[in-house]
Amino acid sequence: MDLPIRLVILGAGDRGRTYASYAAAYPGKARVVGVADIDPAAARAVAQAHGLPPERVWGDWHEAVAARPDCDVMVIAMPDATHLEPALACLDLGYHLLLEKPMARTWAECEALAAKVREKRDRLVVVGHVLRYTVYFRKLRDLIAGKAIGEVVSIRHLEKVGYMHAAHSFCRGNWGNTERATPMILQKCCHDFDQFVWWLGGRRCVGVSSFGETSLFNAAHRPEGAAARCLDCPAAVERRCPFSARKIYLERQDWRYPFVDRSDAAMEAMLRSGPYGRCVYACDNDAVDHQVVNLRFEGGVTVAHQMESFTYSGGRETQVFGTRGDIVGDGRTLTIHHFDTRTTELWDSALEAGTPQGSGHGGGDYGIMDELVRQLTAGDPAGYPAIFETSLESHRIAFAAEASRRARGALMLAD
Repeated sequence: MDLPIRLVILGAGDRGRTYASYAAAYPGKARVVGVADIDPAAARAVAQAHGLPPERVWGDWHEAVAARPDCDVMVIAMPDATHLEPALACLDLGYHLLLEKPMARTWAECEALAAKVREKRDRLVVVGHVLRYTVYFRKLRDLIAGKAIGEVVSIRHLEKVGYMHAAHSFCRGNWGNTERATPMILQKCCHDFDQFVWWLGGRRCVGVSSFGETSLFNAAHRPEGAAARCLDCPAAVERRCPFSARKIYLERQDWRYPFVDRSDAAMEAMLRSGPYGRCVYACDNDAVDHQVVNLRFEGGVTVAHQMESFTYSGGRETQVFGTRGDIVGDGRTLTIHHFDTRTTELWDSALEAGTPQGSGHGGGDYGIMDELVRQLTAGDPAGYPAIFETSLESHRIAFAAEASRRARGALMLAD
């Protein structure tokens, strides 16, 4: 396939715009040739950024697919619950896919998609597990694969969601209600489960047990006198609330990035009428705000995974315990302890070359695009199905974890 790879963006939200921005940063590798979104402003923003003519801007994915655009890859970055149908349709029409995670909203839908991918074996389907493509996690995986600490015995892993991210995405936002989206453990942590499978060389998970609750974001914890919307809340209540939408969106700037119009006026209008202005204790959310998952993999390796909303910042912390040493990671640095020599090494990702500039998720957002381009130009199509299958395993684990949580920690076997 010739460069640049031609992309059509189905879903012009934050993730769709992020993948599209790769084409602007690396025009020799990729080019956006179309966009579809039910929000005209979102679609227009992508169209303007990439110089698209009106006939290459569609009102939804149905219109885009019906037009059968001349492109190589359909980038499916729409809401979680809407991934399956366009993915199946695009594969039937012969397109390759970059499919934002999670790939589907139920395990049955994942199996339906897997059947289609196995049928269309010459079509590449890359699921958005961007952490594989970061300098930091690649180094961690290489240390494990190279047996720097001997054989892995167990792993302890913490996913720090962050208190503002939890309030934004998993209470007020798109993933607050499981019926409208997907379970939080799937949406947020299929990244982590994908990492575990990757670090352990593709071993299958053979046992899952999980507990999790919505401990804070519910009516029982609503402060006395709190209004339904933060802008209407008495100052004596609102000023004491760490989750105040006024603080998060008006007084701070860092949580404006998902929105197309980030002006003060747009933010205030959104808080007065949109979902992000609601009191976190008066939403229709049912997503957990913390969850623990214990996993057992083939060969007896165990993993203790914790997803926690109530952290000051986001990121991931990991400890890998081996027969000859251990590794401690904080998302940027890795400290390797060797038992036999009683020596310690420190590796710092900030000192490494190779992180794509302007790329989020530690370079993973552009890293996955680089891999997509590489596979389509120099990869072996015989290996396409295996690329998808590795992502499928992470979803199988996530659905088992959610089933266990709902069954109050009952053991779920992956088989």
